[in-house]
Amino acid sequence: MTTLWQPLHHPRCRPMEYDEALAWYWHKGAGRVIQQLPEKERDITQLSWMLQRWRLDPICFAVEALRTKLMPYQAAALLDLADAPFELYQFYQCDAGKPKRQVLIPSGHGLGKTRLLATGILWMLITHMFSHTLCTAPSSNQLTGRLWSEIRKLFRRLREAWQIIADDWEIQGSSIIHTNPDYGDWNAVARTARPEKPEALQGAHALDDDDADGQLATIFGDELENPATGGILVVIEEASGVDDTIRKTLEGALSEEGARLLAPGNPTRPDGWFADDIERTDRYAVHTLDCRQSNRKKTYHLPWRDMAGKIHQLSLNGFVSPTYWQNILAECDGDDDADYFRVRVKGEKPRSALFSIIKTHWVETAQQRANDPDSLNEWPIIGLDFGLTSDKHGMAVRKGFNMLDGQEWLPKEDPEQVTLEAAERAIDAQELFNARYIIGDSNGVGRGAMEYLTRYYRERPKEKVKVVHYNSGMGANDKKRYNRRRDEMWHKYGRKWIANPRCKLLDLPGLKRQLTAPQFSERNNIIFVESKADLKKRGIESTNLADALLQTLMVHIPEAKPLETQPEPVQKLPTIFQKHFDRLDRHKQSGSIIQ
Repeated sequence: MTTLWQPLHHPRCRPMEYDEALAWYWHKGAGRVIQQLPEKERDITQLSWMLQRWRLDPICFAVEALRTKLMPYQAAALLDLADAPFELYQFYQCDAGKPKRQVLIPSGHGLGKTRLLATGILWMLITHMFSHTLCTAPSSNQLTGRLWSEIRKLFRRLREAWQIIADDWEIQGSSIIHTNPDYGDWNAVARTARPEKPEALQGAHALDDDDADGQLATIFGDELENPATGGILVVIEEASGVDDTIRKTLEGALSEEGARLLAPGNPTRPDGWFADDIERTDRYAVHTLDCRQSNRKKTYHLPWRDMAGKIHQLSLNGFVSPTYWQNILAECDGDDDADYFRVRVKGEKPRSALFSIIKTHWVETAQQRANDPDSLNEWPIIGLDFGLTSDKHGMAVRKGFNMLDGQEWLPKEDPEQVTLEAAERAIDAQELFNARYIIGDSNGVGRGAMEYLTRYYRERPKEKVKVVHYNSGMGANDKKRYNRRRDEMWHKYGRKWIANPRCKLLDLPGLKRQLTAPQFSERNNIIFVESKADLKKRGIESTNLADALLQTLMVHIPEAKPLETQPEPVQKLPTIFQKHFDRLDRHKQSGSIIQ
């Protein structure tokens, strides 16, 4: 035995067994065994030994079965998942000192987590007879979309190289099943992690060891099956977004002896089970992945020993362009410990649940910049935002990338005057700047003014003014990424417009503070921008001028309702405002202006 290999020992690793050594040191072990067999027995025997080799070494499985290369950090995570012996860690130059079988991977973006998951799922499924793999994620698209697509891609490679293995499996919409109906419990399934239905993930077990000691086999004279059959793998995609109740539900499955866990995710939250468990390095193999470990402009190497004993240095370019983390660093004003950089690049959890939307230096630069000459032919747009009783109202005028005007005012104490003044200011601004659009938040306080403006310009078609009713509190148009339309307005459109080098902002009192104050959080890949009420809790006044400016970006967004799509006739105005709107008509006709 010592001529085959010299056993190595490590306190955190299990010893390599003799049959495993035969399979891994193929050129000195299994290869010679197979050559001594009759030719008709060699093919099936070779396949059996290959499965033993792959079960021991998931890197060999990736290279030889799936025909894919791995990054060194992907290999390290798979070795911990497989509970590999120390010889493999030494060969691949990976850290052997982490716990085994249950692997957490807090990670930056673009590091190949989906490829890692797909490899791990197929490794467990194919090399562990009668195993059960349970995959979950916050959304179905993350499972049966991205992850299942990656599995199908690797499975095609498996079929080309090892059709005899691939023919045993069928990939369905949310499961992978054995083609033999008698093996229906040997599978992989995908289940969305829904906090309201945690029972869908209960009862997952697969270990088949009730006669591991062989007592029944001895009594009945049966052949003792390999006690290593069965076993469960739990895969949690985008783990930070999976609710704590789901994780508690899965604890039952993970309590099974030898249960495996593979849970990567961008650590977007400072709290929750994922944020807590990545600190528990005594229980979990925690692999923190930094984008800079996978530089697209660098080549990385991983050794692999073929069946003839030759060692190859497999080369692979990194996955992430340096521009990605350089841009994020610039957004964070050069602070590589800023929460946004920690989460998106370094794979570290944030200290706070909130991130800045619009950077201070973007606003300062835009305020110092000259007007954008290419915006001169654009139509001016007026934006209106209405505060609550004690808040200011705001109005802004934008022409292309140029901000032309901005006003804030406290509404009059008499509620009958509140909406009248906002409507008049908008009409005056339209005459001054020849604006083609007026957009305003027509929900709540602003409803009366926006309905009046709609009627006012419908009765004056020669003005060619389109009044757009916008409800910032409604559900976002891009529901896969944003919660409300205001979240979408600030994060998707506002930050992009202000960061543009053509953007010119007026240096108005309070504007910089309003634009840079709101922050956002991310849960289950959904963006939530701080509400005005949340801002007040932090001691920040309402952002009505900033909201008015950013609303002008929403004129051409599908969910906005321009004049042509308003229902006819316009609903009658509240009686309390009607006489003042009639008065406004008379004042405008006489040329007078209400101040």
